[in-house]
Amino acid sequence: MDETLQRRLYIAQALLLGLPALVAGGGVAGLAVYVFFDRHGYMNNREGLFLLGWALAGVCGLLGWAWLSVVYLRRGRAALRATGPLPWVGLGLGVVAALGVVVLVIYNSLSGSSWRALGYLMVGPPLLVCSAHLAFLRAFPAAAGEY
Repeated sequence: MDETLQRRLYIAQALLLGLPALVAGGGVAGLAVYVFFDRHGYMNNREGLFLLGWALAGVCGLLGWAWLSVVYLRRGRAALRATGPLPWVGLGLGVVAALGVVVLVIYNSLSGSSWRALGYLMVGPPLLVCSAHLAFLRAFPAAAGEY
């Protein structure tokens, strides 16, 4: 697949999956940080720190995804491969946070809780597809004759 088609596919993924997850995940992470700092009396210290860590991991993932997406769409696969470790670490933290959401939804579904927990799947897991695409683009060099 040539680089132009690869970029168009990534733009479609980012628009259909990434932007809604960015808005929803950023909102939920911001709400979690707000709850930790302003409404800390509702939770004990372990719950509060867990919530803060999960929210900050999600924010790091969102920022890492946005950073790497801009790098790839502006300068291509070579620039993505040359990007330092900071956005990749942030993206990895976001992947862990998104997988935590998936585990939470599976647990709630299997324990007989309400089906409303399925709405959490829009909070971060759609970015797993975009993140996997970015990791694929970084891991495998372009074929001969491609950009």
